[in-house]
Amino acid sequence: MIEFVILLGVIGGWIVVASTLFLMLALGQTWGLVGVLLLVGFILVNQSLKAKYMRTIVDATPRAKAIAAHIFEMNELILLSSYLVSLLLYEGIQKYVEIIIKFPDLMG
Repeated sequence: MIEFVILLGVIGGWIVVASTLFLMLALGQTWGLVGVLLLVGFILVNQSLKAKYMRTIVDATPRAKAIAAHIFEMNELILLSSYLVSLLLYEGIQKYVEIIIKFPDLMG
């Protein structure tokens, strides 16, 4: 179960980065707000999984419970930092990358 939770955080982070960045590059900066909705959704899923998992491991040691809680907190940090990275990548791409399309002259 805990491996699934870590994988959820990593995959969720990639989804947040990719979708936010591509939407902002394709449709404009204001579309980054869709990334906020994804971020909030993934954080809510993470919190519900945390509550469910912590109720499940009632007979675990205090150390195991603390490690599990830290893993869920790590997932939230991964998701938050992934949104921040997408914003920084967008700014970097807008500032330093220029795409020029040149068509050959038809007259010669």
